[in-house]
Amino acid sequence: ASLSDAGGRTASEIDCATGHGGSEGERTSTSDALKLRRQSFDIEDPLMLAERPLAVSDGRLTSSQATFNLANILIGVGVLNVPFALKQSGYLALLLILLVILVTKTTGKWLGSSLDMIADDALVAQKPMTAWDYGCLAEVCVGPRFSSFINIVTVLEVWLALVAFMVLNGGNAAVIWPDAGRALTVPITGVVATLCIFVPPRVFACLSLVATCAMVVAAMAMVYVITALDDWALPGLDDVVVSFENIPRSVGIIIFCFAGHPCFPSVRASMQKPTKWGCSIDASFVLAFMYYVCFGLLGYIVFGDGLRQSVVQNLAHVHGAMLGRVIAAGCFLIKVQLTFPLLLNAVIVAVWPPSSDGPIWPPLRIALAMAVAAVTVLVAVALRDKVAVVASLTGSLLVTITSILFPAMVHWTLSRRYTEQAIPWSKLAQYMFVLCFGVVFAVLGTAMAVKDILN
Repeated sequence: ASLSDAGGRTASEIDCATGHGGSEGERTSTSDALKLRRQSFDIEDPLMLAERPLAVSDGRLTSSQATFNLANILIGVGVLNVPFALKQSGYLALLLILLVILVTKTTGKWLGSSLDMIADDALVAQKPMTAWDYGCLAEVCVGPRFSSFINIVTVLEVWLALVAFMVLNGGNAAVIWPDAGRALTVPITGVVATLCIFVPPRVFACLSLVATCAMVVAAMAMVYVITALDDWALPGLDDVVVSFENIPRSVGIIIFCFAGHPCFPSVRASMQKPTKWGCSIDASFVLAFMYYVCFGLLGYIVFGDGLRQSVVQNLAHVHGAMLGRVIAAGCFLIKVQLTFPLLLNAVIVAVWPPSSDGPIWPPLRIALAMAVAAVTVLVAVALRDKVAVVASLTGSLLVTITSILFPAMVHWTLSRRYTEQAIPWSKLAQYMFVLCFGVVFAVLGTAMAVKDILN
């Protein structure tokens, strides 16, 4: 999904259309010239790792640009649910954020290493690096069926994110128009966001910049609103009662914020210096950690046990800062409205890829988009009071697969296949910890989320 432009074309189709892909003969000769000889290397030794041949990059992004791209992927409106995770698990949630950061940062690095290991595999030798996505990694590791499975999981993850975003935006709109209930604001914002899918790509690129700026303005507006409060909750350590059942719920909400791993290969393929991938991952995850911890902690110490599932809902009850809360809710609304069409388009492209020689939006494809949007709206209306539950379910059931389990399994499989030396015990322990963490919280978090939805 991340390898499609706003018009729905895949990376290989864009190469053909722009001439960047070259003729088949040129691509073959280029791949032969760039053929990477396999070497035996110690995956635990940084010096040997640096000597290992890397996949040749398209060479568009500096390491700093890649860092900001990754940070933009990692930092999103899922932050609105993070204070609620602290309400569920108290200050222990700060350690959970750190743990999730460490695990997902590690799997992010493993994705880059996995792309290097498949560089001269016969299956991907003729493909441009921009086409080395999750499906490609899955096919190299296991086969076409596993590729289809991971693509289905990714589409379901995106669709559930659509539901969560639509519920969030209904709450944002309700802060601006308090007389309108979320049963009304959710479908209205959903219809408007769906129509944005037909906006021309060049126009939407400019709107994406507006969405990024809106996040900054929203954060500043929230700080202004909070300063208008006379009394902060300031919950102490003795005031927090942590329930074991709430820990998987909190972890699911936190993991939901790190659903961008399927986009990582496209960023990695565009770097001028692929050897800087690890540095870019480290820097972007540090930024994400600071953002989520600061935002979540601020919301928790201000509102305490009075926190709603989305912290924006608490703004409606702050008196004396009407302009600030309207600006904050409005900017978050803009961010979600301009994110929704991208995710919806990704789902449509996965179900019905656009024709390369016909109109992008034939009548039946338009009908499909409307049908998917309608189902999404209906589900969002039904779950309008359970946005944190939807986020926890998505994070536990699907994001855990795409951002934790899949990268770990792929890297382990490829390391065994392409490394003559035995994998060190320290690395095996790392694999086992990440996989056990993912499986345990996937099972427990999903069970808790389903329980909450049924109740």
